[in-house]
Amino acid sequence: MNLVLNWSCSLLILFMLLVMGSQIHNTDYRIKGAIEHKQDAIEIHFIMGFLVLLLLLARIIWSQFFLPEIHKAKFNNLMHKNIVRVVHFSMYFVLFSLIVSGVLMITNYEHPLSILNIVSFSLGETKQFIFNQANEIHLYLESAIYFLIAMHFSGALYSRR
Repeated sequence: MNLVLNWSCSLLILFMLLVMGSQIHNTDYRIKGAIEHKQDAIEIHFIMGFLVLLLLLARIIWSQFFLPEIHKAKFNNLMHKNIVRVVHFSMYFVLFSLIVSGVLMITNYEHPLSILNIVSFSLGETKQFIFNQANEIHLYLESAIYFLIAMHFSGALYSRR
């Protein structure tokens, strides 16, 4: 179960990083119009981000309360254990921060947004300054997650040698 949660979350994050940016930025807006196209792209991004949040929470709960001791990570030494903990903590922190900055962006977007016609955002007064700051932080965190994924991948290769 732990591996299913891990890989589901990982693949969803990679899809969001590699595909969603191009969906928002590399599309002919004449087909639907800029606002409607952005609405669709942001809606998909929000839904996927919400799924990542649920998977992260499920993984944390599973690994803390239900993961059998035999399946927990084994470390070579104290330094290895500390590096793994710092990288994992950093990944979780950055992912949760990406979610928060994303929510700040959609609640302060210049156009009203609707998610599955159930939840609506940016209906009242929005603050462009907050949107710009959240967007800048979101892009910085996106770069940070690439670095952390590379660190995590390198660590996984090191542990499997």
